[in-house]
Amino acid sequence: MGEEIREIQIRKIHPNLRIVYTSECIEEIERDIKSRGQQEPIYISFEYASFRIIDGEKRWRACKRLGMNSIRAVIA
Repeated sequence: MGEEIREIQIRKIHPNLRIVYTSECIEEIERDIKSRGQQEPIYISFEYASFRIIDGEKRWRACKRLGMNSIRAVIA
């Protein structure tokens, strides 16, 4: 059985805050998402009343900076 990809509102997702990244890295991901769309879902888990990112924080930050309302995600 494959993973179910859902559209989740970005405002309901919170970063894990353990990742180190540069703004250039986020800008590169932004350019890619802007030109091709979000190709890979992020992975999240439900924590209390919101979701926490397991994998894909840079993609989430890029989508957020692009002003997107939702993001493709797999709930683990």
